[in-house]
Amino acid sequence: MTRGTEAQKGGPRARPTEPQGASWPQSLEESPEEFMARFGDYIGEVYLFPQPWGSPLLEVKVGERILYAFDRGAPPAPTGWTKGLLHGVAEEGKPWEGKAFLRREGPRYLLAGETQNLGEGFLLVEAGVRVLVYWPGPPFPKGWFRLAPPLMLFRL
Repeated sequence: MTRGTEAQKGGPRARPTEPQGASWPQSLEESPEEFMARFGDYIGEVYLFPQPWGSPLLEVKVGERILYAFDRGAPPAPTGWTKGLLHGVAEEGKPWEGKAFLRREGPRYLLAGETQNLGEGFLLVEAGVRVLVYWPGPPFPKGWFRLAPPLMLFRL
């Protein structure tokens, strides 16, 4: 029996498809601490539900929404109110004229809303919930994005 490559087996892609004319950086962060220092002005209040011991996945309440996010803070995650920043890497993006939204489809989140260009491919998207999105393509004043899994929560 021969073994195929991950791509031949339909395995996961190494990274989302790159928009034409864009390039992916080697790394989006040096460390969670550096990332939080860089984007600390956009941190908001989040509620963390009890986390199963050893699980990197957090159940997060932001406003009236419950989201699932990969924990990017030091263990263990606290239960209750804390400060955090949701972050995702867009694998697809386009201009958007509709209402702001955020919803999960399988392991991915889709979101749309007004954007604030923070430079170097980072956009702050107001999708009913504030999400920092990395999108190496052209910025849009209002955009729609499909995030590659996982959605991440950087927390203090």
